[in-house]
Amino acid sequence: MALLGIDISAYQEDVNWATVASQSVFYGFAKATEGVTSRDEKFARNWAGMRSVGIVRGAYHFFRPGRDPAQQADNFLKTVQTIEDFDLPPVLDLEINDGQSASVVIDRALKWLEIIEAKTGRKPILYTYPSFWEDKLGNTARFSEYPLWIANFGTPGRPYIPSAWKLWVFHQYSESGTLRGIVGNVDLNQFNGDLDGLQKLLKGRIPLRQGCEGNVVQEMQSLLKAQGFDLGTPDGDFGPKTKAQVVAFQKAKSLLTDGIVGAATWSALQKTSPSVPPAPLPIDLINVCKSYRGAAHQDSSLRWLQSQIPKSTLDEFARRWRQP
Repeated sequence: MALLGIDISAYQEDVNWATVASQSVFYGFAKATEGVTSRDEKFARNWAGMRSVGIVRGAYHFFRPGRDPAQQADNFLKTVQTIEDFDLPPVLDLEINDGQSASVVIDRALKWLEIIEAKTGRKPILYTYPSFWEDKLGNTARFSEYPLWIANFGTPGRPYIPSAWKLWVFHQYSESGTLRGIVGNVDLNQFNGDLDGLQKLLKGRIPLRQGCEGNVVQEMQSLLKAQGFDLGTPDGDFGPKTKAQVVAFQKAKSLLTDGIVGAATWSALQKTSPSVPPAPLPIDLINVCKSYRGAAHQDSSLRWLQSQIPKSTLDEFARRWRQP
């Protein structure tokens, strides 16, 4: 099952993300930056919008090989600010050479990737297209360790990929897609796997909403049921009944009641009830006295106990103890 996703920039103007999500779009990549100073004017809106509707989000940088890679990495990091555990890894969009030689383009692109990986702790994804890779970069294999997002139009599910890679992770198969909620055309993509496969690209738990299917959904349902919210047998299908119980759980935990299992809801589901230590056994002085053997620690304990008891209480105890 190849999952549908999109990539967007300011070119798509103001995206209605709720409407987009209703069309089984599971993930989206938003342009964040280009070069050393350019920032996409719609990035912040798109970044927040994807999260608000449970679309798994990613951010990409359009690389300018003619500019300093460290400054470009800094531009990207300052714009995106934080790659959350539930976000996709950062993406380097490498599709032009800026008049630079292949060796310069390769070295500078690798530098950007190394900096971003070191700063974020995530291995970035590389976006490119076959003819650029083969004709302009000599079909280099120096990027083979990075997950591949390949642009190859008109071949959904069957992209041509450069020989350095055996598998593709994302495939941009159309630049003329149409979706309700987006003005004009939009790039369409497929993920090479199912929702559980997409989960493996993330550090945290994947956002879930109605329409999601897979083992990760079944895990969420089991946690929900363990919290006392009965949705029937966990079956890995996020349908209306599951959504209703998610909303009920969110309401009970004073969370946003949107029916989307995002970071806050996952966190609340994964919390277990605090363990209650067993109540200490009551002290029976008769049994304590029966175990008295005149040991030093026992004498010391009795002297301490005597110091804690009011004199009137001790006197009454002595009177009762002596009486026949």
